[in-house]
Amino acid sequence: MEEIRMPHFNKGKLVSRIIIGLAIFVFVLILLLNSFVIVQAGNVRVLTQFGRTTGVIFYPGFHVKAPFIQSTANFSTRQVTYETSDQVEATKATYPDFAVDTTSSDGQQITIKFTIRFSIDGKKSEWILNNIGTMNDLVEKVVKTQARSIVRNVPKKYTAAQLYSEAVFDLQEEIFNSLKPVFERNGIIMDEFLLRKIDFTEQYFNVLEEKQIAKERIVVERNILEQEKIKKEQAIVQAEAEAKQIEIKGLALKQYPEIIQLEFIQKLSPNINWGILPSDGVIPFLDLLKLQENLNNMTSNQSSGADNTTQQDIQTTQDTTVDTTADTSGQ
Repeated sequence: MEEIRMPHFNKGKLVSRIIIGLAIFVFVLILLLNSFVIVQAGNVRVLTQFGRTTGVIFYPGFHVKAPFIQSTANFSTRQVTYETSDQVEATKATYPDFAVDTTSSDGQQITIKFTIRFSIDGKKSEWILNNIGTMNDLVEKVVKTQARSIVRNVPKKYTAAQLYSEAVFDLQEEIFNSLKPVFERNGIIMDEFLLRKIDFTEQYFNVLEEKQIAKERIVVERNILEQEKIKKEQAIVQAEAEAKQIEIKGLALKQYPEIIQLEFIQKLSPNINWGILPSDGVIPFLDLLKLQENLNNMTSNQSSGADNTTQQDIQTTQDTTVDTTADTSGQ
């Protein structure tokens, strides 16, 4: 029987073909991968060719470029934060930094902590790449430099007392308005400037405390002066009232001398209700309580300007005396 012979295969050639095929496959795969660009949401890519911008910006989506010849530079258009703090390692900001030291207009040392929320204008990403550089370059050269400079200079227009009060809102607005146009010129959209805290020295707080104590002392002294003034006015009013009363009583005594005898008897014995007063050889009995009541009414009426009523009361007293004398004579 004849032997059936299988074709002879060269194992070396087979291995070489496999290697070449794999190489071609890998090359084609790399070529394809390098030809496609997928831009994620919240990002843009600037197309460059041999290191130079081409004027083309890739926005989120699928794009094609020349492999190996063209490349892209990525910029995030998401909102990020630049924040100053005493504890840089503890902050969760995208770009942390140290707090800014400056002075107020009256020479008080202060430390300012703030936060800036901003994003990149995707349409200006090519300009940014050509004139400033990468995203990190933009933050370092523009955001950090301009923000720290303006935050250090603007507060010098305000006194420490103003910065310690509601003027801090005016300061925040002024810094925002100063930074915004600078950022816009450099392709940055400034969303918000937040002035988180202004720290003062312990010496300044001691001065504030002393001023507050001085103000409270002034208020106390002012109240004391007001009280003394009121007391003085009350004393004047009381003296004027007493003088008026003396004047009225003097007029009454001048017109009716019998009142002196009445007061003399009352001082001897305040409980006496009836008395005997000599008058023209007649010894009358007087109702002292009635006479005193009439006297009081007379004084009160004269104090209010009612002279006629007072004279009528005195006349009534005299009539009572005459009637009492007549009754005594009849007895």
